[in-house]
Amino acid sequence: MSAQTSPAEKGLNPGLLCQESYTCSGSDEAVFECDECCSLQCLRCEEELHRQERLRNHERIRLKAGHVPYCDPCKGPNGHSPGVKQRAVVRCQTCKINLCLECQKRTHSGGNKRRHPVTVYHVTKVQELLEEEGMDEETKRKKMTEKVVSFLLVDENEEIQVTNEEDFIRKLDCKPDQHLKVVSIFGNTGDGKSHTLNHTFFYGREVFKTSPAQESCTVGVWAAYDPVHKVAVIDTEGLLGATVNLSQRTRLLLKVLAISDLVIYRTHADRLHNDLFNFLGDASEAYLKHFTKELKATTARCGLDVPLSTLGPAVIIFHETVHTQLLGSDHPSEVPEKLIQDRFRKLGRFPEAFSSIHYKGTRTYNPPTDFSGLRRALEQQLENNTTRSPRHPGVIFKALKLHVSFGASLRAGCKNSMNHGKEGVPHEAKSRCRYSHQYDNRVFTCKVSPTSLSSSSWLAGHTPL
Repeated sequence: MSAQTSPAEKGLNPGLLCQESYTCSGSDEAVFECDECCSLQCLRCEEELHRQERLRNHERIRLKAGHVPYCDPCKGPNGHSPGVKQRAVVRCQTCKINLCLECQKRTHSGGNKRRHPVTVYHVTKVQELLEEEGMDEETKRKKMTEKVVSFLLVDENEEIQVTNEEDFIRKLDCKPDQHLKVVSIFGNTGDGKSHTLNHTFFYGREVFKTSPAQESCTVGVWAAYDPVHKVAVIDTEGLLGATVNLSQRTRLLLKVLAISDLVIYRTHADRLHNDLFNFLGDASEAYLKHFTKELKATTARCGLDVPLSTLGPAVIIFHETVHTQLLGSDHPSEVPEKLIQDRFRKLGRFPEAFSSIHYKGTRTYNPPTDFSGLRRALEQQLENNTTRSPRHPGVIFKALKLHVSFGASLRAGCKNSMNHGKEGVPHEAKSRCRYSHQYDNRVFTCKVSPTSLSSSSWLAGHTPL
């Protein structure tokens, strides 16, 4: 016991020094508390003191991080009885006793004792530690999410609402070096997407706004950080809702899909409708169309001989019914995922962009909805880092910024989204748009004259470089 140990190795409060000064002169860090000696003791003093015959049987406890001793005058005949003992706030160096606030006022507020030098304990931190020690795991998790708030990430006009990477991390309220994944949710308006996220990740707190009104309460893309699962949670606008520009909303959802590691498709219907399969099919086609080049580059760079679909996000279809059985209940021999794949094939849709599609259903006979099954399925997928690994929030922001500005990069100073002419939206730029999808947005230079022309204004008879 005589070997010296650093404070970092012991994990103790470096502010607690030996109160005996028997061997160390009070300069060493306290490691033990002896109740009968009424003092905190370092390794050397504890060993030397309790070699004595009369002190050998003293009860000592090894200190934990943030330890504060109990008040000596508060100790009853039964020792440290719960409900009677009080944590000390100071130690009187002259009287060599620990005092709680009440005992300090009672015994050291007048006379010569008020001039006694004292050592102050950091009781607030200790109380927090003690409270956490008494909590079960579920209560600790709930406490971690108490201060979480959501913020607007991208508005309905596809404009990103955070100024830079630092602003994104500050609003998420996470550490810059924290590794995290992205979970997003899609579904029809009114199906309870925000409500689902609140109960699945934040124990029912209204982190994402919900409303019983007919109008959709989620406009644009909202985000929040779940410190329990270490994920950025993204809430999106509902499908099939009233919107002025359907194409714009579809592009917005595609950009969210591009940065997601895990996607929840929320549906509240007695049966799975075709709009679910059509949306996932369209999203898969668009994902592969725009990101196949990047996915191939990734597989080549990492030396992976795998299909491109294994690199895409996973999907969990969360299906809530009231009057009907869950998918697969009437076919015990067939798993729901196989039935979903069969349904895709019948509709001629092939969701090849997704690494996997899972089904999780719940039947709500009486409210509230049971989200425990969805939570377990999410946790299982989040723990799987085979395909999608966690990354720093700065990387997520850069990817989001790249995809949000994707349309802008295809235009010559135009403020509107690509293909806005087909949607009846007027042009907002000093020059005509360069973008034309059939020419892959190329800009050609004439060999005869040094004039640069956009692909959409290319003239016949010119040979591009």
